[in-house]
Amino acid sequence: MARNPSEKSSSRGSAKAGTTVTKDNLKALGADRLADLLVELAGQDAALTRKLRMALTAVHAKDKLGKEIEKRLRTIQRSRGFLPWDRIRPLAVELDTLRQSILDNVATADVGQAISAMRLLVEIAPSVYERSDDSSGYLSDVFREAASDLGVLWGRQANRDPAVVVTDLLTLLDDDGYGTCDRLLAVCGTALGESGAAMLRTMLLARLHDLPASKGKRDYHTDIARMQTIAYLRDLADAMGDVDAYIDAVSLSDRQSVSIGDIARRLMDKGRHREALGWLDREAEENSRFYKQNDDLRIEAYEAVGDRDKAQALRWNVFRERLSLPHWKAYQRHLSDYDAIDAEEEALDHIRNFPNRSVALSTLLEWPALDEAARLVRDNRAELDGRDYGTLRPAAERLSEAYPNEATLLYRLLVEAVLDRALSRYYAYAAKDLASCRLLAPMLTEADGMETHEAFMIRLKAAHKRKLGFWSLIAVP
Repeated sequence: MARNPSEKSSSRGSAKAGTTVTKDNLKALGADRLADLLVELAGQDAALTRKLRMALTAVHAKDKLGKEIEKRLRTIQRSRGFLPWDRIRPLAVELDTLRQSILDNVATADVGQAISAMRLLVEIAPSVYERSDDSSGYLSDVFREAASDLGVLWGRQANRDPAVVVTDLLTLLDDDGYGTCDRLLAVCGTALGESGAAMLRTMLLARLHDLPASKGKRDYHTDIARMQTIAYLRDLADAMGDVDAYIDAVSLSDRQSVSIGDIARRLMDKGRHREALGWLDREAEENSRFYKQNDDLRIEAYEAVGDRDKAQALRWNVFRERLSLPHWKAYQRHLSDYDAIDAEEEALDHIRNFPNRSVALSTLLEWPALDEAARLVRDNRAELDGRDYGTLRPAAERLSEAYPNEATLLYRLLVEAVLDRALSRYYAYAAKDLASCRLLAPMLTEADGMETHEAFMIRLKAAHKRKLGFWSLIAVP
């Protein structure tokens, strides 16, 4: 009896599902068949062989897994051949697999062995970097993660000696020329404990004291050593959650103003909002290029101490200066319904008159107030820069359905900006914008003396008839 089409389709679908390489389908092969396949593949793939050996060691000889991992890491460390770009990612994947195995398998059996293996993984970083181009960041991501894992493993070690942790930590930091250990100190709070932190702080302060006085702008090595040591003191303070120690570390620098926001943030996280405001008040708009960056911290601090009026005033000022809609919306949420109506009209009026017309246009579209955006295009076309394609092209797309005249004006600005400057590398974009003009042409009205598409084309050809590279992209009827 013949099957109907639906039965045939179901059968084909079932067969396809059964042959797709998935975990469930592979289980159906059975352990013996899978083992045969893996042995066959491993004979042709050294990386797979190593992975299988590690997996078997983790199951049958977990106490030896750490040594096996170290053996592989030392082999990688001894290698001298330059790594081509197509081997960077596979090596990064292998290193990350080893890193994860140290954390998940070795550490559960022997934390000390896990520390030894993870430290070796961190220490081989220079030898790998020296024979590779890690512009992708794949390798550095793994090594930095391993350094952070090492700090966590130190914290898990029972009966650890804080002095040994301090010595090992400083050795790694001092030998790090690639930024591998940038995040190590920040995770060492548990490993150091109060006694280790005090010991490390004393040693770092002694280093600062022993540095020679800077000889000026050309004394690069002294200045870098000083900056690096102060950075360690800041990281140590963060690791211990000690905001006062952080402030002390910042006070050792001659660039304290750049850290005012960082200090305020840490004080506020500890609930010390008035102290945070005191630090923020040290900034003056005229002498700090970071002043405006800390406005949100000021608003948060004002709210925390109950000074709602100052918080609202600052939100409004930030909106007026930058047309920041998040600040406007926060300002509006704190108004009564009655006051919000007047405030909204005042805000829109401010946007209409904002000097930077492109920013104003983007803000009106984000508001959203498409009618106001269209009006801005009509009234201020001459002040819009056709080179600002990142603003004008999305604006034209947003306006095209309801406001074809204004969308067309924007597309024309984009086209003319390219042709007026003979930017041949952008001719293809200009051609697409002109095609958008042609699509909108049937919807144009004569309002406000709108130039027809035909008249625009005549004018464009007259002005740019010699730009054959552009016209070759246009299907001229």
